[in-house]
Amino acid sequence: MSREISRRDFIKHTAAGTAAASLLGLSSCSTPTKAEKGEKLNVLFIMSDQHNARALHCGGNDDIQTPNLDRLADDGWRFSQAHCQTPQSCPSRYTLWTGRYAHSHGCRWNGVVEPLDEVTIGEIFSDAGYVTGTIGKHHMMHDPKKHGFAHVVSMGEYNQFLAGERQPNAYQKGDWLPFKVSGPVGASEADNDHHPMGFWTSETIKFLQENKDNPFCLWYSFYGPHTPIVPSRPWADMYDPAELSLPGNFDYSRDSMPAMLMNARNKFRNMTEEDHRKVLAYYYGLVTQMDYNIGRVLDELERLGIADKTVVVYTADHGEMMSEHRAWTKFVLGLDATVRVPLIIRLPRAATGGKEVTELVGSIDLMPTLCELVGLKYPDKVQGRSLVPLLQGRDVEWRKTIFSEIGYPGKNMGLCSIALTHGHKYVLHENRGNTFEELFDLERDPWETTNEVDNPKYAAVLAELKRSMKEWNDTTDHAPMYPISIQKAAGWPASGLD
Repeated sequence: MSREISRRDFIKHTAAGTAAASLLGLSSCSTPTKAEKGEKLNVLFIMSDQHNARALHCGGNDDIQTPNLDRLADDGWRFSQAHCQTPQSCPSRYTLWTGRYAHSHGCRWNGVVEPLDEVTIGEIFSDAGYVTGTIGKHHMMHDPKKHGFAHVVSMGEYNQFLAGERQPNAYQKGDWLPFKVSGPVGASEADNDHHPMGFWTSETIKFLQENKDNPFCLWYSFYGPHTPIVPSRPWADMYDPAELSLPGNFDYSRDSMPAMLMNARNKFRNMTEEDHRKVLAYYYGLVTQMDYNIGRVLDELERLGIADKTVVVYTADHGEMMSEHRAWTKFVLGLDATVRVPLIIRLPRAATGGKEVTELVGSIDLMPTLCELVGLKYPDKVQGRSLVPLLQGRDVEWRKTIFSEIGYPGKNMGLCSIALTHGHKYVLHENRGNTFEELFDLERDPWETTNEVDNPKYAAVLAELKRSMKEWNDTTDHAPMYPISIQKAAGWPASGLD
């Protein structure tokens, strides 16, 4: 598509079409879907905030219970090598909506007002006749209605709900630990109905009930397990800290490390091993509370009889350090803890569920994937790649390297760029003219504890990853450096790395 074609002109001329059986190409579909008869497929996009990919039972963690995400994976495809393109909320979410890298769409950091000249998935689906909505955390600076989402329920509506229930501060009160992790940690006084997770879910169920006879594209987005780590009871009491395993890099130490990692470790230097286990227990509790609410929505799809025409996606905008390297939250780093994300896709009535896909995929791929699944076109400048061939099980040539980035060049946080293959990861830290490089052998060192950048054994690998990173940077378009002008999106406690 030529750059001279406006965003609105693209949507006007391309937003049409319905899903067809031939599009899916799933020879193993057990029975024809309703979409095969000319009815549009629905899209339910479930997103969490700051979910470490290892905090998932179906991903191999026996310490945590996630029965509903497990059943979603049992019926669908779990992508075990999915990575976000920016491990920070606003840039990552705009990449999900546009299918483009942060340096291309211009929302490089929280607080940057996202440009309105990008085509979003909300606009494409809305102009194709779908009822569009976003319920929960969107974290955009503009009203989501400007991005094509007609139905918006966010933090403002949640606060109004609590006020109407005469529990205006229920979520903010509880039995907290004596220290904070970028906010309180402990058991919230709010029961599930009055917790953000329960509220977003009730609103999502209402939306489904009201639109069961209409094609819809709904973003159902949690504010968690991001900090504050404050699950409701009984989930707050569900895990015994003493029985939980700390990550394999908890006792990580090396002579030389990037400044941001030193800062991350110093921030939590006063936390004991027991403290880390306590926070981990509450984090797992919050993930399991989220999982319970996802189950409510999956059950409602079945009850309404629309599960057989609804594509369901679960992912996170980015990960969480979760005690890896003795740190919590996230930083300007390229570590697996914050860059790798859970990703599960379930197609209507597909009989080939329970598949693990190990190809390197990204958050950037989900916008074109959803458009192709329902038969809608997307702009040529989309940089992600549709996952439909992988869902079809086709023997296709797939990408060998995937890229991520976080930071804002010229500011104190600098810029961190990541080039990742199945076997190795190269990370380039740049800050005010200073650079620091890391190279990890992911097969020998999956916990990223040994920097091999100066090891001559890896010279060829290093050279190839650096070449790939330069080519990626040179061949993708770069938006202007929009200023960090707002540090708080409407209703959201945004500060720096939120």
